[in-house]
Amino acid sequence: MTDTDRNIAEATEAARKAADRAASATGDAAEDIADAVSGATRDTADTAADAKEQVASAVNDAIDSARATASDAAETIAAKAKDAADTVTAQAKDAADTVTAQAKEAYANAKDAADDGVSYVQARYRENPVLVIGVAIGALIAVGVIVRSIFRR
Repeated sequence: MTDTDRNIAEATEAARKAADRAASATGDAAEDIADAVSGATRDTADTAADAKEQVASAVNDAIDSARATASDAAETIAAKAKDAADTVTAQAKDAADTVTAQAKEAYANAKDAADDGVSYVQARYRENPVLVIGVAIGALIAVGVIVRSIFRR
């Protein structure tokens, strides 16, 4: 799994968790409101029996309204999280496509440069093979000295 895919998966999971937490918090708040209103209803029922039915009806309507609102909010949050995840996924895909195109271009350029270098060395070898062999031996000695000095440290 690439870093981009992992980041997308993490962003999607974080968005889902945030939506779940928001829905849970909204539901808890609605239940707390319902509990508070129910407590007030019980206190009122002792003093006004006739008002009890009207208050209970109003409370139930408020609870239903709060639950509907919480449900709508949770759905909205989930939709926004999905949209955000889709946007991140699209951006990551675009970035991956761009990187792939750049890598292919770099590979093609490196291959062309290597082919040009080989052609140059072959042409020089045809003109003066002793010089090319001497330069190659000198380059090998230089690389050997560099490697040796690196491993001495």
